[in-house]
Amino acid sequence: MQIPIADTPYWQDWHEAAPLANEKQNDVRAVALDGRGRLWCATAAGAFWRDGSTWRTPSMGWNAQGETLGSCHCLLAEPNGTLWIGTWQGLYFIEKDSYVRSEPIGLICALSQAKEGTLYAAGPTGVWVRHPGDRWSRIKGSWHQAIRAIAPMDASHVWIGTASGLYLQNTSDGKSARRFGTPEQLLSSNIYCLTTLFDGTVAIGSTGGVDFYQGTKRVRFLGVAQGLPNRHARAITADKEGRLWIATKLGVARYDTKTQKFSLRHSRRWLARDDARDVAIAPDGTAWVANAGGVDAIRRKKLTLAEKADYFLSIVRKRHIRPPGLVGPAVLKKRGDLSESFIEDDDNDGEHTGMYMAVESLRYAVTKNPEARANARAAFNAMVLLQEVTGTPHFIARSVLPAGTAPLHETDRTFTPEELAQMKRDNPREKPIEKRWVLSADGKWLWKRDASSDEIDGHLYGYAMYYDLAADESEKKRVAELVDKIVGGIVDHGFVLADIDGKATQWGNWSPESLNGDPNWNEERFGNSTEILAHLGVAYHVTKKQKYKDATQLLITRHGYDKNMQSLAYKTPSERTHINDELLGMVFQNLFNHLIFPQLRPAALTAIRQWHATCRRDHIPFYDFVYNQFSGRRVALEPAVETLRDWPLDMIEWTVDNRSREDIQLERTPGTDDGMLKKLVPRSEMGLVMWDQEPYKTVIGRNGEREDKPTDWLLAYWMGRYWGQIK
Repeated sequence: MQIPIADTPYWQDWHEAAPLANEKQNDVRAVALDGRGRLWCATAAGAFWRDGSTWRTPSMGWNAQGETLGSCHCLLAEPNGTLWIGTWQGLYFIEKDSYVRSEPIGLICALSQAKEGTLYAAGPTGVWVRHPGDRWSRIKGSWHQAIRAIAPMDASHVWIGTASGLYLQNTSDGKSARRFGTPEQLLSSNIYCLTTLFDGTVAIGSTGGVDFYQGTKRVRFLGVAQGLPNRHARAITADKEGRLWIATKLGVARYDTKTQKFSLRHSRRWLARDDARDVAIAPDGTAWVANAGGVDAIRRKKLTLAEKADYFLSIVRKRHIRPPGLVGPAVLKKRGDLSESFIEDDDNDGEHTGMYMAVESLRYAVTKNPEARANARAAFNAMVLLQEVTGTPHFIARSVLPAGTAPLHETDRTFTPEELAQMKRDNPREKPIEKRWVLSADGKWLWKRDASSDEIDGHLYGYAMYYDLAADESEKKRVAELVDKIVGGIVDHGFVLADIDGKATQWGNWSPESLNGDPNWNEERFGNSTEILAHLGVAYHVTKKQKYKDATQLLITRHGYDKNMQSLAYKTPSERTHINDELLGMVFQNLFNHLIFPQLRPAALTAIRQWHATCRRDHIPFYDFVYNQFSGRRVALEPAVETLRDWPLDMIEWTVDNRSREDIQLERTPGTDDGMLKKLVPRSEMGLVMWDQEPYKTVIGRNGEREDKPTDWLLAYWMGRYWGQIK
């Protein structure tokens, strides 16, 4: 018996950008929260504090009139509320929202404070100390002058991090500092930062990672071998849970000390620039990240999957449905800006809309929410138009547009003989279509020809879900009529989807002559044989017509389609695609739910087990839920549910480039693209990938040009709910 995964609240990360006014201001070097809880940043153009959503800069104080602060390098917020700023020309502090000049002068690039309140400041011209109630005084000693960081060890010793070694200086004797820099002492002697953690351990960030010292003893380290995604540890901050936030050249690496695992926050999904410099943790757990493109907040909130589903559904309803009710990605008029968008024509409008119809049908079956039922009905009406607009008794349009709208994809064109020859060389099955868009008989719509097997899969999947779970009796009759038109037309034309030219579309072919007799269709033999048996099962289920039983019997007894189902071609890497994986995920549901002949079940079980074996390592909930429901076997569902939880709330297709990560390996399996990831990274660390796309690519995304529809996530979630796999 399968034990459902409880939908317990979990922490969901989300991003909020906080850019400054211009490029120079957005060159942010440090961030800090003062005693009033205000966020400050040190930039190439001065220091600023955040007032709501506005950045403000203080005025120059009584002893700094006429000065310009200029380039700032570091910040220090004392518990008593005083904020110190290290600049190119010296040290300042904030008093009554004004800059007040302090000693020492000269470039100050490092600040620190001991528990008892002693302050330290450092730069290339020296190191200074200020005890409570005293003035700043210079510390005597000898160290490398390229100082990057400073931190107290105890009342009489201070750590000095430089570009060439870590130094421990006695603050009172004036003797030369003790140098640490060998491989046994540090991952790298080129130091970026020094951070004293809650237990007194000093975390030392360098070009090699992070070393941890207690006193003068190195107790552990974190480098690339331990999973650090980028070795350049520029700043280190601990949050209340003890997790370490490490600013690197490749974003922010967060280290969970309990699980000893890293998570990476990089790309425009999380940061304006991957070039991270500092992190400050707010009392609510928000991580404010200074980077070369501004300041970004990585926030978090408690969510359940049910709440996440409500949020994603609101996105679909707001930006991903266009007349006459078709579902698709939203193209953003300005990259990354959700305020203005539109939905363009797409080859798979029918498939996308069929999947959304299934989402709402499943949601209605689980919740009995009448809104879900109404949404499913609206999606079905759009699918009806995709058939009726063709003016044929059986064919479907790939897409429709209001008349007078210019198509954006695969517009009408002519082909030269040379182009036709090249097309045939690249794809012997290529079907050149010069007039791809057709005006409907009523003059209201342009519709697109050459519908594919993918489209039929999406149509039949949506129809079956709607019929079984959400349609009333009058709607069931309409579903039956539509299915009878489409599947009946495929049967009547010799198991092909015939276009208005009377010939099969390029991909709509399930005929025995092709699947069993034409080598050009070898790769489709397994999948298309499974598809047509499932489609016939749905047609018989809703119409009860004998022709569909007879057609099924013909394909099994004379043409061995049951045997074809048991010969998975996709074991070969060059033939396997996630598109086929997703299509079969829909097809298997229809096949098992509406199996015409019980004797087909053993072949169907073999087929679904072969299919899942190729995608098991991906932990894709859509596939794992289908497998557990129908295969007679079980896989652990915790990884699949974690995929749903880790999926980002931001559905913008930002480009995520994982090629320069140092914690991953690439593999070059023969037959696949070069440079694929050897191991899958979490969903929050890869580009946005739907179930039909390749998640092992190193570079994924469209540079923020689109917001993808979250129907893939919603479909998996509501399947899990309906089948009792998520409670």
